[in-house]
Amino acid sequence: MGDLSAHFSTSEFKCPCCGKAAPSKLLIQRLEKLFTLMDAKTIIITSGYRCPSYSPKVGGSTKDAHTCNIAADIIVNKKSGGTYTAEDIAEAAERVGFGGIGLMNRACHVDNRDSESYVNNHWFGDERDGRNFIKTFQRGTKFAGETPSTDSGVTISLTINGTTYTGTVKKV
Repeated sequence: MGDLSAHFSTSEFKCPCCGKAAPSKLLIQRLEKLFTLMDAKTIIITSGYRCPSYSPKVGGSTKDAHTCNIAADIIVNKKSGGTYTAEDIAEAAERVGFGGIGLMNRACHVDNRDSESYVNNHWFGDERDGRNFIKTFQRGTKFAGETPSTDSGVTISLTINGTTYTGTVKKV
């Protein structure tokens, strides 16, 4: 249990330069949704808050989403062992509402630029090759924490003259 939520603590987001961190509530809420959707064992924050003097030293800028406490670079560990790919994390992050998503070598950048004060309100990109205009990360992956779609039908039981019939009814 973290001091921010069930799975996250302030210490995970601290800047290595100044030690400060105050991740936004929305960032933590979306990370928790991501945790649930992916049925994660853990989500490792590889970079959270970065002060304006530190961020450029690691490839960011003095006014990037990390300096605004609305971003995190993350690795998601599976309960079954191993880690999810950056593409898997990006797909799940888009589903839970992150407006800034960037593929990285071993991790994925996620941020709330769409919902919190920031210079631009949408970015899906690939930091590995510099593509900045990815339309969507959706590939149709079924994540372990997904709830069944209501479109899959409803299971019913019906008893007629002492005989019980069970089946799935779908909307047509």
